[in-house]
Amino acid sequence: MGFEAIIAVTKADLFGEEWLGRKVDLDFLTYLSELAKIKEITPSGEAGEYHTLVIDGPVFKQRLEILETDHKYNNGYWFLEISSSELRAK
Repeated sequence: MGFEAIIAVTKADLFGEEWLGRKVDLDFLTYLSELAKIKEITPSGEAGEYHTLVIDGPVFKQRLEILETDHKYNNGYWFLEISSSELRAK
């Protein structure tokens, strides 16, 4: 539908730090499908498995460009800490 989302928070026992900042795409959905075979998860992340940030879409006038990030770990979760970003024309 033209939206672009990235992974901003992950539950560390389900997703490694390397998932932070990655796009929600077919690779991510495939991983969720495989993970659901071995762990009890909600693929939509409703139980806190992961959280996303929408950075672009057809209803937005500008796109969010993330320029600098850091990865932080806290209480069993990885967080994408965004330290620099800007809005850019499409």
